[in-house]
Amino acid sequence: MAIKHSPVDEALPLQTVHIIGQMASSTLGSSIGTQAAEILDRIDALLKEAGTDKSELIQANFWLRDLTSFDEMNAVWERWVAAGTTPRRTTFEDHNLPPLCDLRVDAIAWSMTKDSDPSQGL
Repeated sequence: MAIKHSPVDEALPLQTVHIIGQMASSTLGSSIGTQAAEILDRIDALLKEAGTDKSELIQANFWLRDLTSFDEMNAVWERWVAAGTTPRRTTFEDHNLPPLCDLRVDAIAWSMTKDSDPSQGL
């Protein structure tokens, strides 16, 4: 399956937003799907706060305590990620996650600077 990414206009000043080390807090000890939903909802909020959204994701890294839970986590991810904008993604197994935490997520997204608003001209 080929993944198509949005073209980048190199004339626009872009920056990246890094959201690092996101782990469940209110759903610790719950299923991996429940933890994933909490984390992805938080990432949504953090992206919005940074002036971007999940359609601008360029990379996501996942650390799972147990890779056998990948399918459950991936089902939540597939429902969450913006259609047609799947970013590059890497998944690792990490037995050293904190107790009751079965998933950690890092995300990187594009964010245009205020100076790059197309309606304002360059």
